[in-house]
Amino acid sequence: MVRLQNEAQKLQFSSSAWIGLYNPINSWRWSMGNEPLGTTWWYSGQPNNIVGHDECGAIGPWGWNDLDCTSLHSFVCFDVSKTGNQRYIYISTTMTWLAAQTYCRQHHTDLASSRNATEESVIQGLTSGWTWFGLFRDYWKWTDQTNFSTISWMSGKPDNALKNENCGYINNSQAVDAQCSDIMPFFCYAEITGQQQILSVKVRSKEDVNDPAVMMAILEQIKEKLKDLLRTQNITVKWRKQPDGVVFNKLKGKNILP
Repeated sequence: MVRLQNEAQKLQFSSSAWIGLYNPINSWRWSMGNEPLGTTWWYSGQPNNIVGHDECGAIGPWGWNDLDCTSLHSFVCFDVSKTGNQRYIYISTTMTWLAAQTYCRQHHTDLASSRNATEESVIQGLTSGWTWFGLFRDYWKWTDQTNFSTISWMSGKPDNALKNENCGYINNSQAVDAQCSDIMPFFCYAEITGQQQILSVKVRSKEDVNDPAVMMAILEQIKEKLKDLLRTQNITVKWRKQPDGVVFNKLKGKNILP
């Protein structure tokens, strides 16, 4: 974030810009065994991520619903040590989804999965309202697949206000969710491998050393010298422009690159 802020300041950029933040809305799977989702029984219009952070699934007599994981509901555990319908244990105490998962893993096997019509029927028969079971999906991610770290969201965000706000942009160092079809500038990220070194050089010449042709000729000579010294062909050399936009400035009658 510090590097991004420095780049924005260097560019005098103070508007909104895309960053590699996205909401993986199709990553639903089961807590038990981290098993991918197969057949689904979503309630009409679900999942809709109505509040912008509905990453946990609940089951009811009407089907499935995606809800805020911090909301409190009863839940259904699964116990592999039991047989038949006794494997499904209804817990009437209301908890958050994560607390319910922890309880089921401590006292039974895990939250219950509904992978086929039989399991769906058994679990639905235990419920009278929205009830946690083992359905969940991932939270916001980075597109380069690195682990998500804490980021400051703008107050009230993400909220999915306009529906399908599954891409993230940054504004004044805070993240905001927006529809991915919105048009705005963006920040790229490049992984620099190898060693980077800044060299200061002093040049004496009767020519205009800020002339592009002269600069290119000098750069090629430096590159060849470095190849010989470092015994490698994998070298990239480029001029570093100063704040005034030029490479060389005269100093005491000589041309110098700081």
